[in-house]
Amino acid sequence: MKRIRPFFICILILLLTASIRPAYAEAAQAEDLTDSVRFDFGANPEAANRILKDRGSYYSFRQGEAFTLTWDTPIEGARLCISWQEPAENVSVVQYTEDGTVLKRETPEPYPDSVIPLLKEARSAAVEAGETGMKVLFCAVYGPGELSEPFHEWQETPDHLDYLLISTHPDDDVLYLGSIVPTYGAEQGYVGTIVYVTCQNRVRADEAENGAWTMGLRYRPVFLGMKDVYNGASKELKDMFPYSELLLNTVRVYRRLRPLVVFAQDLNGEYGHWQHKRTAKAAREAFALAADPEFDPESAAQYGTWQVQKLYLHLFQKNKLTVDAHTPLAFFGGRDAFKVAREAYLKHVSQQRYSFRVRRDDGAYAFNRFGMAEGVVPAGSDVFDHIDEKLLFNYVEPTATPEPAPTSKPTEAPAPSPTPTVVPAAPASAETTQKTASKPDAQGLRPLLWIGVITAAAAVGVGAAAYFWKKRQIAKHPPDENA
Repeated sequence: MKRIRPFFICILILLLTASIRPAYAEAAQAEDLTDSVRFDFGANPEAANRILKDRGSYYSFRQGEAFTLTWDTPIEGARLCISWQEPAENVSVVQYTEDGTVLKRETPEPYPDSVIPLLKEARSAAVEAGETGMKVLFCAVYGPGELSEPFHEWQETPDHLDYLLISTHPDDDVLYLGSIVPTYGAEQGYVGTIVYVTCQNRVRADEAENGAWTMGLRYRPVFLGMKDVYNGASKELKDMFPYSELLLNTVRVYRRLRPLVVFAQDLNGEYGHWQHKRTAKAAREAFALAADPEFDPESAAQYGTWQVQKLYLHLFQKNKLTVDAHTPLAFFGGRDAFKVAREAYLKHVSQQRYSFRVRRDDGAYAFNRFGMAEGVVPAGSDVFDHIDEKLLFNYVEPTATPEPAPTSKPTEAPAPSPTPTVVPAAPASAETTQKTASKPDAQGLRPLLWIGVITAAAAVGVGAAAYFWKKRQIAKHPPDENA
């Protein structure tokens, strides 16, 4: 038996190793179908080179001008992807059948990029400039699968969020707030997004979206478009970033997106950046003002007032919270929030020449250390502690237990209705210290079920082998009946 046992133990280990599969898997990359589509830029031949090949320059179309694309066979699941030098206003995208019948006319939202699904029945499409024209930076057609950067299939940001990050510059959301989206958004399924206060550069807008997507954000981020002014700027330049406008924009964001929990930067500006300081101050002051109908009656009438439940500031010294950055996250194939944030920061290519790095725990600017600066509920030990779960975006009202039909005999009292729970939007396969309201996801339990099945099968195999080995030994050496 000593020879057989190690053999079966090795088999058991191999089976268990093979059975454990991560819940996260890389999506298949979408095929670039641009070369199989015929583009026609009419009297603008230079547009073809700039839009289809040279991503460093754009082409301007005046009002009434357009370009078209045509294909001969169905390309099911394909998407027309357009990068705009400036978010286009009143642009029309029209899809046609082979005989020229209009299938669909739509006006993309004025975002940096547009991803437009192409209908299976369509054989051509036209992109038409609106009243202010359009500046097209890049255009491509992709098949099904994961789009290539800078294109992402964002879900539209709802008007009711579980959490909101306010980032002064693109990359601040990763460096100082980067533990939140991977942990609470991607892994635990809370619904939220990021607001970028400043972003004047198209390159940095792409980097911001690529970094946010890498962290697991799936709801389209918001760009306020305020002026980015460097840290040592003169007073005249700093006046181009007025605090009154920043505060007004922050209050309007709170009222429009209605977040339950807000995360913002350090009141001391991390390393002292004056714009970081102003953004944190505005986030804190807006906490009360967004609920005050006397402040900015215009947005109060448009969106209603809103009371944020908790405001966490980076490195704040009261009601401290350290987000777990070490636990493997199933959404990211076992990588923890720290590794995910570091990967996300690499998407900010233009910033790699500086010495900034994602830090955790005891680092001077640790990306996972916060404190609750304002709140209408107690802080608790977790971000969403003491917040009424019925306010969460994915809260589902429990189904009432039907009362039994009356009978002549006494019956036991019906069981009480289950406690209301929150159904997360994204899978979460492992318990974490931060989540208290979500249910464990079946996908995360699948490896454990496989482990149980394989272990039981292996145990049966080992037992059977031992039985037959013993039987064989008895056959070779029968017991002495006279013993």
